[in-house]
Amino acid sequence: MYGIYESGQVIARFVAPMGVKSNVPVFASDTLSLSRPTSARTAQRWEIETRLEPLSFNAQDLFVNLVVNGYTGVVQVLMPQNYGAIQARGTTSGGTGSGGVDATTITISGMSGLMPKGTFVRFSNHNKVYMTTSDRSGNGSVGIFPALRTSISGTAMDNGDDVLGNFRYDFDTVTGMSFTDGVLQDVGIVKLVEDV
Repeated sequence: MYGIYESGQVIARFVAPMGVKSNVPVFASDTLSLSRPTSARTAQRWEIETRLEPLSFNAQDLFVNLVVNGYTGVVQVLMPQNYGAIQARGTTSGGTGSGGVDATTITISGMSGLMPKGTFVRFSNHNKVYMTTSDRSGNGSVGIFPALRTSISGTAMDNGDDVLGNFRYDFDTVTGMSFTDGVLQDVGIVKLVEDV
């Protein structure tokens, strides 16, 4: 059950259609010979665009969250994992990670089960959400994207269905109430951008 998280629970669940996108600034131009030189920056953030499950008797939690946080407050999101990764992983638990700043491969220790590529992870010493780029069963090396922003050394790792990310509401999101059929709060499409 992925969605907007507050006070130890999801207060508004994401529903389909939903998109999780990686935003990396890229500079590109076409030359007269129609070749296309490109270069990418190292900055990266995750962006989620989704609808929320319509709410009725518990709509006040989401309403307060939208109004109080507005476009400047940080909102916690229980990261939606890739469906293919969920099906492939089975039961995964625990784990710590080690790696230096700008590393794209880290070492995992103390983890049991399979963590397939495409799994979102987060480390306890910083708030950036990463994605695995290779499979890892048990201890060993695993690729991540983007490169590590902060070094980790035996740092606790969240993976699977317990990865919380810090996001902000995008400017197109309604920060108030919108009702359908008089009793169901439905704010339409919500866009959240990772707080980097």
